[in-house]
Amino acid sequence: MIKWTSITNEEEKQFLKTIIAYNEKSEKQYRMLSTFFYNKEWMDEVLHKYNMQSAFNQYCFMGGYEYAERQVLVFGYDQSYMEMPICALKVTVKTGIGKTLTHRDFLGALLGLGLKRETIGDILLKPFGAYVIVMKEMAEFICCHLTGIGRYQKITVEEISFLDMEVDPPRFKECLTTVPSLRVDAIFAAAFGLSRSEVVRYLQGDKGKVNGMFVTASHPMKVGDVGTLRGYGKMRLGAVNGTTKKDRLHITIEKYI
Repeated sequence: MIKWTSITNEEEKQFLKTIIAYNEKSEKQYRMLSTFFYNKEWMDEVLHKYNMQSAFNQYCFMGGYEYAERQVLVFGYDQSYMEMPICALKVTVKTGIGKTLTHRDFLGALLGLGLKRETIGDILLKPFGAYVIVMKEMAEFICCHLTGIGRYQKITVEEISFLDMEVDPPRFKECLTTVPSLRVDAIFAAAFGLSRSEVVRYLQGDKGKVNGMFVTASHPMKVGDVGTLRGYGKMRLGAVNGTTKKDRLHITIEKYI
């Protein structure tokens, strides 16, 4: 049983209330219900933090492809039921010779239509434009009203099958190093080429996260944890490989490229 008064983070509290209600409603009404998009690592961390993994009978994460960063949490999902709560859009932009479009350009155009951020999943940049994962209920609206990306007005938007998406797996650059401990400040310093004092300053300014959550410098990381530092990138703790004679830890850091 969750003690609601002990939860100080309002986003976590609202998320937990939502998924508990959706799970109960899905079981009573025998229908599928899903949340909006959240960071997948953040959802995993919240479920683990409040011991909720075993509280639900039938649920799954869904982001459109295996490595999706933003996903929805679906309750009562039945594989025989073909109507999924999310879909993929292929946005083709004829830019000619000009500045390459960015993730911000596509997101800005979508938000400019009045869409809320939580209705939009991953945006995957491609030579032709981008794949955009969205809530199914928003697809028709976007196809009809998205007429430009940035200054480019020659675009087409079509709904496609997830199977038709060409998505490459994430690429990493592996780095073997040693750290004095598994604290966030030590690992981020090694991963991003910073001093620990610089990392502490960034963390105090809410510029660093582990598994989608803001953390303090002393927060311990474990194998598989994903860290991000604004302006420096994203990394994953791949392995802890033993200790040195001076009791430093041999670790493998995987930096996303």
